[in-house]
Amino acid sequence: MNRIAGLLVSASLLVLVTGCSSFIDPVPKNIYMVKKYNAGNKDNETSIPGGMLSVATIKSIGLSAVEKYFGNTLSPDNAQIEVSAVDLNALKELVEHDIRPDDKLDAEAKLKKVPEGLFYLTISSANNERYALVLNAGSGDVLKISNETQTGVEGIDDPGDRTGSFNPEVSYKFLQEKEALNPKDFRVDRGMFIEAKEAAYYYFISMEDNSLKYLIEVDLTKNKVKGFSKDIMALLTWNGKVFAKLPIKQE
Repeated sequence: MNRIAGLLVSASLLVLVTGCSSFIDPVPKNIYMVKKYNAGNKDNETSIPGGMLSVATIKSIGLSAVEKYFGNTLSPDNAQIEVSAVDLNALKELVEHDIRPDDKLDAEAKLKKVPEGLFYLTISSANNERYALVLNAGSGDVLKISNETQTGVEGIDDPGDRTGSFNPEVSYKFLQEKEALNPKDFRVDRGMFIEAKEAAYYYFISMEDNSLKYLIEVDLTKNKVKGFSKDIMALLTWNGKVFAKLPIKQE
């Protein structure tokens, strides 16, 4: 039973990382990486040993992130929140299995920023809204968020080309308005288009240390950001997309 549970959890994390439920390359079968916290668990309100934030705090941060990035205000009373914890050892195994050799050193450096592991959240509402998030378990920093209801980010619009050409301007606005970053501090290496050019993933490289910092997903039919990954999650997501052999359009 434990082995089966481990396989299911591994598959779930790969779907989270790649965003592609049709492509799952399972991590080794002996990895048991997620602890799920039930809604009725009284421990949700307490601190977790080892420096991890409490589940109650993580839920609050998750709801605030949904409001910040998507302009949707949800309360604990009108949202269903599922929380799972992924420990550092499991992440190391995932990096070993799913990161390309030329990205391994960068991945190992990024893992040092998440010594307590990660929290994975799904937030859904009665209006069929659904969001997926990954947070740093120690600091609460948002490392990945995706609007699975495909409504985009309010106020981050670009009236430009909707045909799938290389046009990352909407991503630049996102970095400025939502992350308070200067786009000039990054280089955009490429856009990756999937689903008949309906979505693009823009790959932002730091000019300072030449490492991957952000992967921003844009809904090309609406020219709105529908999610992003950064740091270790950007690297895992990008490698997952590459391994899935999704089409890449060079600049």
